[in-house]
Amino acid sequence: MNFLCSLLAGLLVALFDYWLNSRNKK
Repeated sequence: MNFLCSLLAGLLVALFDYWLNSRNKK
């Protein structure tokens, strides 16, 4: 369960970072 939680957190952070970058470029 801990591994899944950490994986989900990593995915969330990556998604947020990608969204921030995409917003900055506009």
